[in-house]
Amino acid sequence: MSSLYHQPSSPFCSRLPHDVILAVALELATIDVLGPPRHLPPLFLTCRYLNDVLNSRKKALFARIYRCIFDTRAAIRRLGARAVNNTTLAFQLVKQVSALKRLRDGDLDSYNLTSDLWTAYIMLLENDGRNYSHLVEYAHIDVLIDRFMDSRLWSFREGNLGWPVDSTPSSLVVWMLWFTMSPERLAGMSEERRGKIMDLLRPFALVPVMYYPFHAPDVRFELPDEDALPEPGEEVTPFGFFPTYREPDMVVEQVWHYCRQVSIMPPLIGLGAKMVFVMLAEAVPYDAPTMLAVDRAHADPADGVRPTQADFIEWAAVKGVQLYNPGSWDWLDGLTEEQRLLEDGVSWRRNLKAISAAFDNDWNRLTGCYDPRHDLPLRRVVYTFGSLTGMFAGRMQIPDLFRYRDVVQAQQMPELTEFPMVVEQPVYVNLREHHCIDPEVPVPTGYIAGGLGDDVQNAYFPRPFEYRQVGNTLRISIPGTRISARYETYVEGRPNSHNPRTCRICIFNQEEDERALRARVEALQQEAVDESDGEMSVDEEEYEDDGMDEDPAPRSRRKSVSSVDSDVTYFFGDESNPLYARQLRLERDRDAEALAKELMDEEGVPDEDDYQDFIENECNGIQDIIITGEVLPHHGEAWHHYRFYGRIRKWDGLIVLVRVPTQLPTNFKVIFRGYLIGNKNFVGSWRMYSDNQHAIPLEGPFALSRMPESTAPHPAGSAPASPPLSPAVVSPESTAA
Repeated sequence: MSSLYHQPSSPFCSRLPHDVILAVALELATIDVLGPPRHLPPLFLTCRYLNDVLNSRKKALFARIYRCIFDTRAAIRRLGARAVNNTTLAFQLVKQVSALKRLRDGDLDSYNLTSDLWTAYIMLLENDGRNYSHLVEYAHIDVLIDRFMDSRLWSFREGNLGWPVDSTPSSLVVWMLWFTMSPERLAGMSEERRGKIMDLLRPFALVPVMYYPFHAPDVRFELPDEDALPEPGEEVTPFGFFPTYREPDMVVEQVWHYCRQVSIMPPLIGLGAKMVFVMLAEAVPYDAPTMLAVDRAHADPADGVRPTQADFIEWAAVKGVQLYNPGSWDWLDGLTEEQRLLEDGVSWRRNLKAISAAFDNDWNRLTGCYDPRHDLPLRRVVYTFGSLTGMFAGRMQIPDLFRYRDVVQAQQMPELTEFPMVVEQPVYVNLREHHCIDPEVPVPTGYIAGGLGDDVQNAYFPRPFEYRQVGNTLRISIPGTRISARYETYVEGRPNSHNPRTCRICIFNQEEDERALRARVEALQQEAVDESDGEMSVDEEEYEDDGMDEDPAPRSRRKSVSSVDSDVTYFFGDESNPLYARQLRLERDRDAEALAKELMDEEGVPDEDDYQDFIENECNGIQDIIITGEVLPHHGEAWHHYRFYGRIRKWDGLIVLVRVPTQLPTNFKVIFRGYLIGNKNFVGSWRMYSDNQHAIPLEGPFALSRMPESTAPHPAGSAPASPPLSPAVVSPESTAA
């Protein structure tokens, strides 16, 4: 690079220590913290000496700049501390700054659009206050998102029977629409604009057979399973398999992140569209009908279950979809020294204050839950225990049955005027979590023969079953059998009964540690013997070393008893795709590859094997999580009384809840299935119960969020998180479907 520079060295500058030059460069680069460090290039051109010094320390300088203006804590937690160094930080600075400049230009035909959208989306997942400012205040990505929604979301539908294509750019943009939606922007959106966006999202949000909102079919609980994918030719709907099975190699993409390729799947467009669709729908609250009683005190008891004006006013204040909180630039300043130490750690903890920590589960699902046949190595937490304890409220959207039936049976996409209209219904529920702690044995699943899964319509429980709450314990039994299971009710701040001496996972991990230690000792002893035997021939040495080829002392890794290594082969793109492949998914990112090669060639970096990080999660003994709950009397008098029971799928954190009416048998069972987004929005698809396991039932979006303790109504003499004191026996089969 110095050969391109023509100014001679300055006598003054040549006397400056390198550390002083780097400090000046850092201050100059961070004068404007948003966007590229535009004040830095002139310093490189000052004189030959400064140019040589800055180039020789470029990685260290770029790394310091990156730490000053971008967020890094999420990357350390998710990739490991060894993956974040001067080389990787310098790579990330160049990559993100280049993407920000292109996103600011707003060129939807850019060759780098898909990779730049990936960069922006991951920046939002890692945002702790700084990344968001770069994307919104400098790159104005919200403007690009609006333009993409208007002109590209439905691209290539002509070659897809009129249906919008589930492409990577479309999925990323739909999710970033929620990330970048501020309260002011939502409140200022015109009715026309809001309606247009909802129309664009309508196919994605209302047709789950086409745009599936789950990482793996909801009918399966026991995952991973080598036989999870169906046999070819088993088509049920005009769209193919239902529930939708996606070939993992066609889902996973390779994204360059911190100078390494990360295997990741695009966020589910069906799930993101439902969240945004509900968010836009609830932006305009319902007016309370004036013919209703003002409040419960003025209501006629003879009317039975009926809302009042006060109930509508309360519902209007409830937001099933909470908006994204972008945080602030200097959020660490408000923390104690002890909390800062936790935030700067390399481990994920439940009590972290960083905004990005709430999205660690979402990141783990995208990077570890794309192949239902395999449990990828180093799988991380996909559900934070205790998250579904408390009062949740929101709404479910109910499509018109006949129009919905016509749409899901149509091969060619109908006109938007033929799509089902939706009505909305409030959903309130007070939930509790119950944990099966090892060595207790979890309740078995409701396996259905014939490849029909584990009975998602009964929340993966066997039929029939009974559960009884006794104090802080949930006891589950199966009538006619000796099967009985005991689950501990979770209470925030109270430890469970986990005992490392009886926990099979802890015992397994201890045995693994001891085995690895013995292997290391034996290896050291063998090395000592080899070194002391100076007369051993070359042939004898090779013979003796044959048994050591497989490294007898691999580094120990804590894992669950059921975890297995993955043999997934990664997909780099289909060059024969008749559509414009790069506009549908990320093919090879040659710019990122070239940048990584340049930085790696300048200075040796560890091999890929040296990047392998080992996650040591502290064992808590939780094997299975069951959810129970009910509608509080105050809400039941307005919107009907229901009881809830459900289960959480350990593989990807899928939450399945069955809602059963308790006083009105004509109300049908409803099954809610979804995920916690950002650990606060419970979003997914509800479906009606059907005795026909092959049926495609009526479905619709729903969204619930946790109500603040200060606003959550409490029944007299109790708190929302407390389990009922009196035993209750419930048999789901006894309630009419």
